[in-house]
Amino acid sequence: MKVALLGDVHANLPALQSVLSESHEWGADAVWNLGDFLGYGPFPDEVVARLRTEPCISIIGNYDRKVIEFPRKKEKWRRTKQPQKYEAFRWAHQNLSAENRCYLESLPDQRVIDAEGLRIRLTHGSPDSISEHLTPDTPAARLEELALAAGANVVACGHSHVPFARQSGEVWFVNPGSVGRPEGGDPRAGYAQLEFSRGRFGVCHRRVAYDVKRCAEAIRAAGLPEEFAQMLILGKNLDEVREGAMSHDPNDPAQESSGSQSPADPLAAVHELARQCDDEQEHSHQVTQLALRLFDELEPVHGLETTERFYLQCGALLHDIGWVEGQQKHHKTSLGLILESPLLLFDKQVRRIVGLVARYHRKALPRPDHPEFAQCDDVDRRVVSLLAGMLRVADGLDRTHLCRVEDVTCRTDEEELLIECRTNGSAEEEHWAATKKADLLARVLDRPVIIRMIGGGCTYVV
Repeated sequence: MKVALLGDVHANLPALQSVLSESHEWGADAVWNLGDFLGYGPFPDEVVARLRTEPCISIIGNYDRKVIEFPRKKEKWRRTKQPQKYEAFRWAHQNLSAENRCYLESLPDQRVIDAEGLRIRLTHGSPDSISEHLTPDTPAARLEELALAAGANVVACGHSHVPFARQSGEVWFVNPGSVGRPEGGDPRAGYAQLEFSRGRFGVCHRRVAYDVKRCAEAIRAAGLPEEFAQMLILGKNLDEVREGAMSHDPNDPAQESSGSQSPADPLAAVHELARQCDDEQEHSHQVTQLALRLFDELEPVHGLETTERFYLQCGALLHDIGWVEGQQKHHKTSLGLILESPLLLFDKQVRRIVGLVARYHRKALPRPDHPEFAQCDDVDRRVVSLLAGMLRVADGLDRTHLCRVEDVTCRTDEEELLIECRTNGSAEEEHWAATKKADLLARVLDRPVIIRMIGGGCTYVV
């Protein structure tokens, strides 16, 4: 059995046509499509229609979901998404037929297929999450966790646009790369040829030349951002294209200033993102102050440096920005905004640490099966857990958003950690919340945490 494995077409019809043409010449019996039909490219409806004419098994991608959700979230996204991404969602939604929109809505997140004695799981991101990036650099321990949960011999995944084949135990992970938005400086379309026979399979990654100029000209004719055309021409992602555009020579008259008013200071950029998300400044600043006091007071036991203190500061300032899209799951929304915001001047690793610190200020504690946490190595996992543990307590100490806790001091030994809080009034709710949210800090430091409130005429101790 021969299968053309593809994904991340991103509305690039010329690239899709070239890939399908080669796969037909090769003799493919079927096409397996890992989602993200839409986004960036100028042919959303044509791409969906073309794949529906093939003997194709498809699943939905995260970008497809966003296009479908656009009418409901467009006002919030106008404030929080990169302008280019917002335009990609808007344009794709407006240029997708009702019939093809219904088709995409009907697609599942994952499928399991049996072929020649093997079980194959089709996912867009990973078996755990539609938006988890699996790459050649994904930690082996994370692949082991996913392999145990996959229930398959082969996991086919897309989303990261990075082609690879890696084995974890008895399970193979295969990413075909991207058809319509290839990266790595190679503009050719990417896909994979799979062959199955009697319980075995082989994989060959392919790159196919296509009419890039035709697609770039169609992007411009549609009035889409020029960055989208440059992504195809250069074989780079949006962030790389934008960084290249901003690194112009100011002495070269042929280059025009972008006029960008983005902050040049990392902390100023954090404050600007919080402002754009209509953050409750008084609360976030109070929580940040308390979190940093905890960091300083606990320095003898956590052993972290000033770099990690800065991560805590940023995570605390941004922990509630997810409220811009509503209260429900706002901690997860905060993580997503930190990972995606073009304002922040952080690399991917720092974004992940800061975002996870913000994400874990409430609800579930860090777990290895959480996609972004799973991408961290052991050192970063400990950093995230320690910082988030402090942030949880600090957030609890401003439960009422009335800044009732003025300062904290800590005393610790091998038996327990005592946090004494000086208050300016009754702080029963803060005491209750901080005690409840001390769970992560107690786990990481391996000792019970005692919260004591002193002031306002009362002392609370549990």
